[in-house]
Amino acid sequence: MSKLELIFESSDHKIKTLQLNYAKDGLTDKVALAQMNKIAALKMFDKDGTNPYVKPVAARYSETMRNTIFDNRL
Repeated sequence: MSKLELIFESSDHKIKTLQLNYAKDGLTDKVALAQMNKIAALKMFDKDGTNPYVKPVAARYSETMRNTIFDNRL
């Protein structure tokens, strides 16, 4: 399963990751950056005066692999 990780610098200069489980595959760097800038401009995630998504730093897809050893649910 592929996840999209959007990595930002927060207003207190820490790195924060916004992980999206259901995102479009194959985003370009320009599209990802444009969308991250829109998220940052919303300023809707402020908590106690700290905005976790101020400056876009990186975007990446992350793959999760599961190797089942056994499954008795059948």
